[in-house]
Amino acid sequence: MTKIDAVVAILRQSGRYLVGKRSLHRPAAPGYWCPISGRLEPGETQADAVVREVWEETGLRVRASRKVAQSDTHDGSAILHWWLVELNDDAGEARLANDEHSELRWVTPEELQRLEPTFVEDIAILLSW
Repeated sequence: MTKIDAVVAILRQSGRYLVGKRSLHRPAAPGYWCPISGRLEPGETQADAVVREVWEETGLRVRASRKVAQSDTHDGSAILHWWLVELNDDAGEARLANDEHSELRWVTPEELQRLEPTFVEDIAILLSW
């Protein structure tokens, strides 16, 4: 089985991380709280993909800082490329920009650990940055 390549945005502001609750109709991780993420498109760099995904899902303007981790998804179907991203000066406010998520939240590390359901692997990587 060929694994999908996907990017994950580690977006932190004022000690809080941006996460979204995946919509129940989504095929991957429905109802789970996750960082903003998505598949790479053909010919796209990881850095470009993470910027695009954050924009498409939250309406935030960001820049990719650097790749900091790589892991398999919980089910082993994809390889996740974890990127630190920074808000641009004109970033705007986080909003539900499409139907990928039913809710977005800026959460502290303590709040993140209390959200359910989540993937413990996601929390471990997020909190290491």
